[in-house]
Amino acid sequence: MRRIVGKQVLELAATEFDELLAAHRGAVLDVGTGDGKHAQYVAQRNPELLVIGLDAAKDGMREISAKAASRKRGLANLVYVWASAEGLPAELHGITDLRILMPWGSLLRGVLGSDPDMLRGLAAVCAPGATMLITLNLHAWRPPVPEVGDRPEPTPDSAADMLAGIYTEVGWRLDEARYFGQEEVRALATSWTRRLNSSRSRLDVLGLTATLVQRSGDRSTSSCTNS
Repeated sequence: MRRIVGKQVLELAATEFDELLAAHRGAVLDVGTGDGKHAQYVAQRNPELLVIGLDAAKDGMREISAKAASRKRGLANLVYVWASAEGLPAELHGITDLRILMPWGSLLRGVLGSDPDMLRGLAAVCAPGATMLITLNLHAWRPPVPEVGDRPEPTPDSAADMLAGIYTEVGWRLDEARYFGQEEVRALATSWTRRLNSSRSRLDVLGLTATLVQRSGDRSTSSCTNS
């Protein structure tokens, strides 16, 4: 897989990734990591976890990935990967905690059910019983952006009706949908939430949690599958 370290794009071999995975108690995958701040936040506070920030745009990860790889103040448990959610690296597996925070563009369309293959692919890189957190910026419906189409703004009740069936088909059980409090939004520690918070008096966010409950196919002989 393509690892970003500052301005460099380095190849992270499957054996190297397996060694990193084996050295940690679990693995967090932050999909659509952007500038990587949330992944850094998690890695700093959870040295026992391998944290992977993944994004289709490599430039935003350059600065923070250079710091993560620094010998003096780096984070050995933090890796940034250049890839899209629709084209995950073949070497990626064993994820125990999947996070998709404030998605936009094709990633937003995918989590809203327009791309079941993307959701299925994310399930395929996860370990049995993995958890998933999705946070939706509800202001994307006020007014609606093109990515949400004609879908009404989701609520905790309507999210179950709109998404539960789609997620079940690709291996995920939707466990809960609820509004996030403002402290919870701030605790996401993303640059995106900070920018949005600064431009309005209140940022409305719907959080979805799910668990991987059925198999979707192996990614590799050593990779974990959906349970």
